[in-house]
Amino acid sequence: MRISETLELSIPDDMDMNKLEGYLAREIKRFGKQVFGKVLQEIETKKLEEAKGEVGRREKVERYLFTRLGLIRFERHKVKYKETGKFGFLLDDVLGLRPYQAATRWVRRRALELAVEYPFRKAMSLLRHEIGDEISHRTIHRWAQEEGKKLREEEEARQEAVFGRAEKVRNDGKEREIVVLEVDGTMLHSQEKGEDDFEAKLGIMYSGKELVSKTARHKRYRLKEKVVYGGIEAADDFGERLYIQGEQKLSLSLARNLLLISDGARWISDIAGADYLKATYQLDWWHYEKKLSAALPGELKLQQELMNLLWAGKREEHRNLLRLKRLVDSPSEKLDDLLGYLEENWDGIYGSRNLKSKVGAREVLVVGSGGVEKNIDLALCRRFKGRGMSWSRAGAQNLLKLKLLRYDRQDWKDYWRRRMN
Repeated sequence: MRISETLELSIPDDMDMNKLEGYLAREIKRFGKQVFGKVLQEIETKKLEEAKGEVGRREKVERYLFTRLGLIRFERHKVKYKETGKFGFLLDDVLGLRPYQAATRWVRRRALELAVEYPFRKAMSLLRHEIGDEISHRTIHRWAQEEGKKLREEEEARQEAVFGRAEKVRNDGKEREIVVLEVDGTMLHSQEKGEDDFEAKLGIMYSGKELVSKTARHKRYRLKEKVVYGGIEAADDFGERLYIQGEQKLSLSLARNLLLISDGARWISDIAGADYLKATYQLDWWHYEKKLSAALPGELKLQQELMNLLWAGKREEHRNLLRLKRLVDSPSEKLDDLLGYLEENWDGIYGSRNLKSKVGAREVLVVGSGGVEKNIDLALCRRFKGRGMSWSRAGAQNLLKLKLLRYDRQDWKDYWRRRMN
């Protein structure tokens, strides 16, 4: 099939570059819509001719569709399929257009790429500049919820397959010296009246670090094979799905060493000790030092002495000095909380240090979780914690699943490739 169309332009003599650019952009887009409509018409004419005797042609019905060129309007014949007796649109069936589909797959995909980075109204505005017509922010919100729900249901199905039916997770079969997991969470505002704010959880996994630049004045490392997982599910579900993601991408079950770093939250240390993971646990010393400062306000010399004991490997002396401080001072709820926190995370004080004789990649044996802190900012705070933002659990969960899929460009491409089939 060949289509021939001619574009004729009348260019005024007094145009400067800016006016010419705008004029050409408008005319080329208008011409593109015209060609689009003619191509659709020619496709339908050809397909109706080929299906003669199989379909009965009825009246024409118009349809609107958002495309890269903007909103197009076209007409196609309603037909009756003689074999089934059902009515439909041959052109829609040939092109794979679903009933009530408002936009092409490219437009939907581009809208969602914007929606995971910007508030829905901003995404609407940016998309309008790209395609030339406006799609409601409510429509973009609905698309995000639909796609995010599909991703969430896929995760739930994988979790049931692995932990319910004991199916094996397909991995790359590579044995890594170490895989590091950093896990943390942040609270999101609930939009439900009377409901407390809820926690969004995030985990990153990586197999090592590499220098960004060997000549830079300050050393900066890039995480190798970084994998990100996040959700607003219960802690047990989060841990199992985090493991599945890590097993798929980094073959956790084959890693010679697993190290999990966290801020000391009980639900995270429980994940480290779960049967499916059994990771060495490391408490993030930065968080511990913050709690130490809060429990001993103004006592900078004592704080430094306590941290020096930890660095020197004198964990027992550190604890004894805190206990002595509690005995000689007046009762302090913050100090009691600190001692309880220390006991809960006792086995995680020197987790990284205990792996030094087993792991050659010493640069990953840290006592801080700065990697996940940065990713929480990128994946959660910048999109979910803007001024005035509040969420339903399901709404935030669906959008988060979509945003984290977008984190990995190859996963994003593969997802939309599957959607085409």
